[in-house]
Amino acid sequence: MTCRFCWQLPEADYECSASTSCMTVSCPRQRHAANCTVRDHVHCLGNRTFPKMLYCNWTGGYKWSTALALSITLGGFGADRFYLGQWREGLGKLFSFGGLGIWTLIDVLLIGVGYVGPADGSLYI
Repeated sequence: MTCRFCWQLPEADYECSASTSCMTVSCPRQRHAANCTVRDHVHCLGNRTFPKMLYCNWTGGYKWSTALALSITLGGFGADRFYLGQWREGLGKLFSFGGLGIWTLIDVLLIGVGYVGPADGSLYI
């Protein structure tokens, strides 16, 4: 058994409150203040509730592989752009049949290399 202060515990031994101040379109190394509470089965020295500066979660839940698969299979209908939250471009692709295929081929390339991402500015998972 290792004797540690509560704030020195590994992340698996405590739970922290969710952030309300993180912006998804901010610098990925931005931090937020969180209140952490030690789990019931863990023993440590000091106060069981402590503040901690944690990194912001900069993903919006979009998968690169899903976006690429949608671009390859249903890109002519704008499904990839709708999935990424870019509904205006999705409507443009839908009504132009993917720019007669040209826009679809370009989007497969752009999503494949990671140039086109989610509309909220977050990163892929």
